[in-house]
Amino acid sequence: MHKDDLEDGKSNEVRNDKNHSISSLHPIEKRILLILKEKTDWISEINLANDSGLTLDQLRRGIEWLRYKNLIQISNSSDTKVSLHSQMLENSECLLPERKLVNIVKDGKNKLTDVIKSETFQNNEKEAYGAIRHSKNNNWIIIEKDKVRVLPGAELPSRAENLIKRLKTEKFIHASSLSGEDKIAYDDLVRRTNILTIEKQSEKKYRLLKENAEQINEMLHASLKFARKLDKEMLTSHEWKKLNFEQLDVEAPLPLSNFGKKNPLIDFIDEVKEILTSMGFSEIEGNLSQTSFWNFDALFIPQDHSAREMQDTFYLSSKSGLYSTLEPESKLVDVVSEIHESNWNYKWNIKDAKTIVLRTHTTPVTLQHLWEKSPDKEKVFLVGRVFRNEKVTFKHLVEFHQVEGIYTSSNATLRQLIGIQGEFYSRLGIKKIKFWPTFFPYTEPSLQSMVYNEKLNKWIELFGMGIFRTEVTKPLGIKNPVLAWGGGFERLAMLRFGLDDIRELYSNNLSWLKSVPKCQL
Repeated sequence: MHKDDLEDGKSNEVRNDKNHSISSLHPIEKRILLILKEKTDWISEINLANDSGLTLDQLRRGIEWLRYKNLIQISNSSDTKVSLHSQMLENSECLLPERKLVNIVKDGKNKLTDVIKSETFQNNEKEAYGAIRHSKNNNWIIIEKDKVRVLPGAELPSRAENLIKRLKTEKFIHASSLSGEDKIAYDDLVRRTNILTIEKQSEKKYRLLKENAEQINEMLHASLKFARKLDKEMLTSHEWKKLNFEQLDVEAPLPLSNFGKKNPLIDFIDEVKEILTSMGFSEIEGNLSQTSFWNFDALFIPQDHSAREMQDTFYLSSKSGLYSTLEPESKLVDVVSEIHESNWNYKWNIKDAKTIVLRTHTTPVTLQHLWEKSPDKEKVFLVGRVFRNEKVTFKHLVEFHQVEGIYTSSNATLRQLIGIQGEFYSRLGIKKIKFWPTFFPYTEPSLQSMVYNEKLNKWIELFGMGIFRTEVTKPLGIKNPVLAWGGGFERLAMLRFGLDDIRELYSNNLSWLKSVPKCQL
């Protein structure tokens, strides 16, 4: 509706109040109203959907809109659908237990114990005693001195049998239609097991509010003058100025499109990379396989450290000749070996340093970058896969991602490192952060960052951080302090996605993968 039209009083809007605006009639609403307009009585939901060609979801959405505008009436009714149980239908005659008992006695077995243990009841004493009780209630039998005698009139069908016969013919009956003898029989049979199948049913019916019928007709007629779509021709010809447009519900849910998209974890990795880039860091990359020298020795980790054992590290087979010569790093190797021997007081073995491993962290790539570039000032980061020979649990994986970064400058301090971490977490929407002192072999001083998990209602460990020891940086030719931080990326992702089991990130649960929105903040 245009402002000029409102000011000039030229609106064709027919309404009692603002909720009855013609322009608010959605095509779904119009279709429903056109069907109901032709009906003089109630119409069921299924019939209305069939007549209008709408899906049930579309129909219910349109009905809700019309109900809010007070244009239609809704009737909710419920009933009970009654049919024979599958166990009853297994017997073509659909005999009740009491009729089975009468037949047994007529066949010559009149001793009570014989009747109860007969093959007909298949040693089901509960059914046999129930048959006795119902036969007595029907005045079909009498028991005298452990003898069962059939009374005259037992050959006539009972109320229950008449209802069973009716159900066998009609397949099902609605409980609301039962009366008289059938109602008494239903009340009896419904308390028994494996006789009837009961199914609760509800039905909605609709019709126009008769007092608004004239107004609805005017609205439907006037709504033909409203346009729904704006196209190129309307814009170029200025025709849109002369038109009244329908209102659109911008909050209406869109249909679910089954399209492919990135895994949420990959989206999160891209987001973290963008954050670090915006903070002035540059991305670097490196090989997944590394020598033990770069993975351990260059980081001042002694060769007898437990982290280097087979149960913690994946070593590539030496039978295929996968030993590194370490020739390009020969001068560096000499310096590192001297530092190890002088500080750790053991004989350093170059053969152990030459073995090839799947990197257990991304720091070897960072060290190689420092060695090759020898920067005085640098800000770089790396997000990549690492491998640990660990048991898979709710918080541990064999293969996962790690994110780390370094900052080196002549005036780099631990306070700057805490500030970098605080800014990084803040941009991820994490506000509650604290740090505590800890120990790492290759940083001194070292800190552990902790963040507050609102879902778990507790503090959890996240990233390690510190300043590289001079035993690490001096052999690389780095004179300035190097601030370093890093940790498991999946733990960060668990916080973002509200997960309490790290394995869910790789479970291929399509319902979860498709439900995660692109924008999390």
